[in-house]
Amino acid sequence: SNYFHSITDQIQTLTKQKRSAIVFFRDNTRLKEFTNSAFYRKLGRQKKLLMEDLSTGDKEFVISKAAIASQITISTVVFGRGTDFFSKDDAVQKNGGMHVIQTFLSEDSSTGPDSSSG
Repeated sequence: SNYFHSITDQIQTLTKQKRSAIVFFRDNTRLKEFTNSAFYRKLGRQKKLLMEDLSTGDKEFVISKAAIASQITISTVVFGRGTDFFSKDDAVQKNGGMHVIQTFLSEDSSTGPDSSSG
C-alpha cells in the first residue's frame, strides 16, 4: 500500500542520515499489518518492536536503544505518552536528533506523542 510505502521511505531516509526513527501506530492491528508487510522486511535488522506484552526488562531495553543512530523502533500509541525516549548518541544529536513518525491523525490532542499539557 502507498501508506506503508510512504512510512518505509521516511524511515529509510532518516536512518541513512544516521538519525533514529520511532514510529507510532494507532493500535496493534495496524502495527501487525505493517510488520507482516514486505515494506517492514525492507528495513533491515536495526529495528525493534516495542509492544505491551513485552516484559518490563525487554521494554526498558528497547526504549534505551530507540535513540541510537539508524535505530528503528516500531510501537503503538500507548507508548507515545509517558515514555521517556532520550538520546545519548552524539551522532544522532549531530544529525538532527531522533524523529517521531505518528502514522495516524489524533482525534484527541492529548493522546499523541507530540501532545503537551498546560
